[in-house]
Amino acid sequence: MFSNLFIIIFLVLSLDAKEPTMAILKNVYANDFQQFTYHNYSFLCKPYGIVSLEDIYKSPTSSTVCKKKVIEFYIKNPNSEYFAQKLLKVSQMYHVDVQKDLTCLIFANGMRTLSEELIRNGLAIKKPYMKDEIYKYKFDLAQKKARYHKTGLYKDPVLKNCMIFYKGD
Repeated sequence: MFSNLFIIIFLVLSLDAKEPTMAILKNVYANDFQQFTYHNYSFLCKPYGIVSLEDIYKSPTSSTVCKKKVIEFYIKNPNSEYFAQKLLKVSQMYHVDVQKDLTCLIFANGMRTLSEELIRNGLAIKKPYMKDEIYKYKFDLAQKKARYHKTGLYKDPVLKNCMIFYKGD
């Protein structure tokens, strides 16, 4: 536990230095959780600035209709459930920026982050009231593209409403 706290503090402090942190991907648990190692320390990352389909499913405040829609979505789109596993490669080194809220910007596709890729593929939305101007713009653009192309959650109006009205826990 102490080692995890140490690495998180170190990574958060590196934010101010603006130095890239290169970490090795050890495991992809789901689209919304990945495990990395940095030197000999292991830490979990949740993608920065998004509400994922998994967040809706896991939330105790989500309705049963919304939870059922997430399950139906993954049954109809089985590859979407494993999107992060296909995008990210275990044992590969990634640029990871740990944010102050202990979520991560994982640069997964050139300059695009995992968060942006999840939004672009309709597997997440930008968090409401996001204040980070740079990523707010990128995430808004990705979300508009997903909405326009009716990608992922935008195929189902009920699921789309579940995401839009999600307030968080």
